[in-house]
Amino acid sequence: MLIAQLSDCHITIPEEDFAKLYNPADKLREAARHVNNSVNRPDLVFLTGDLVNTAKAEEYEVLRGILPEFEMPVYLLPGNHDDCTLLREMFPDHDYLPTDGKLNYVVEGWPLKFICLDTNIHGKPQGHLGHEQLNWLDQELTRETDRPVVIFMHHPPFKTGLTSMDEMGLLDMDDFAEVISRHKNIKRVLCGHLHRSIQKLIGGTLVQVCPSTSHQIRLLLAENNELGTTFEPPEYLLHYWTEKDGLVTHNDYVKDYKVAWTLKGEM
Repeated sequence: MLIAQLSDCHITIPEEDFAKLYNPADKLREAARHVNNSVNRPDLVFLTGDLVNTAKAEEYEVLRGILPEFEMPVYLLPGNHDDCTLLREMFPDHDYLPTDGKLNYVVEGWPLKFICLDTNIHGKPQGHLGHEQLNWLDQELTRETDRPVVIFMHHPPFKTGLTSMDEMGLLDMDDFAEVISRHKNIKRVLCGHLHRSIQKLIGGTLVQVCPSTSHQIRLLLAENNELGTTFEPPEYLLHYWTEKDGLVTHNDYVKDYKVAWTLKGEM
């Protein structure tokens, strides 16, 4: 199976300066067109947070108009730019979202079990899970110890060297790492938030960060605390699962490149 992970689309209304600078809605529409027509067409799509830019109802209305353009199921996760209460209200047809409390849920019916976590702290850039969510995660992981699991969440559970972004990181990353270290059936932890493709091994599991469909964060490491964005190409992750070889992840750009040549048959 193929799973497309798109992240940090930061949808806003067309009149905003942010929209004029980045064109996030048009880029998400192009991403939908790309995945629909890709030779590697995914079975389902996860949007891992920062769905909109300033958590306004008008922004979620724009997003509501774009999501039907995806021709496969789409699952939404909140990021620090989202309002969880408003997200729930604006997408009542997404009945996998809990009607109250944190927006944690499980997606069943596939070879993999997908566990989605809510790291949102209302009105703050940092992320947090807390004991209740971590206990819920631990129970879900224990429920089927032989079944492969993928965890989706917005905030990555590690320091990246992007100092300005690390200050907006997951506050209880050590507690999360301790929980997942106890479970060997986790095949990947998949995150957003950082607007770059980044990987790190945490608690024995590979954690991967998805780039943005809108704009990328400038690569400034170590002591450089400046925060900047770049016009690097919109990008997403494509996760390829087979029973034989497990989960393999590829980066794909939201652009149709010309094919130089192809060769069929034996190499």
